[in-house]
Amino acid sequence: MNPRMNGINESSRRPPARPDLDAWTEALRAAESRHARGRHAARGGADGAPASLWTTTLRWCLAAAVACALAWLTYTRDGWIPLLSGADLGVHEFGHLVFFWSPRIWEQFAGSFMQVTLPLVVCVYFWRRGDRAAVIVTLAWAAESLNNVSVYIHDATRMVLPLFNDDGSGSGHDWHNILGELGLLGHTDQITALVRGLSLAMFLVALALAMQGLLGARTT
Repeated sequence: MNPRMNGINESSRRPPARPDLDAWTEALRAAESRHARGRHAARGGADGAPASLWTTTLRWCLAAAVACALAWLTYTRDGWIPLLSGADLGVHEFGHLVFFWSPRIWEQFAGSFMQVTLPLVVCVYFWRRGDRAAVIVTLAWAAESLNNVSVYIHDATRMVLPLFNDDGSGSGHDWHNILGELGLLGHTDQITALVRGLSLAMFLVALALAMQGLLGARTT
């Protein structure tokens, strides 16, 4: 038999190659491997690799420092922090715009709801990504914003805060109108204390997460 013909016959009996499928499989495995290495690096090293100083110490200390600074500014400036509180106000007003179609009491509540919900949504996003340091910072932001809401509630029976787009009559005071419609104006101080207490609890949780992250990273 002709050896060339024998080689042709042998090759014809081999299963056809699947270059495209094999290439895609290898690319997928490589991408998964890179993703896994990135997750391990973010958590402070893997497979015995030494973690960096930033991963084990500095980022947790920085997150705790930001949370402490926000807490100090929050409770020593009557709930108003330059720049950050201005951003909260913008989100607050945006909440009114989003719910302009709803009943009046919902629209008034939407401002305070939106300014607290936005940082919490960002916090959940970072939690799902596994970035605990960012979780700490955004949780502290939510706590600051919630305390800002407590200041607004406290003013419901006092009506002394300068309000955006208000004619001075107090008709645009969200919480005066909300609590008045619900018949809760007489409980303004108790509601204020409850909301402020929740704000403080959120700050404490943020600091606890920072301590947990610091201790956990240094022991791995």
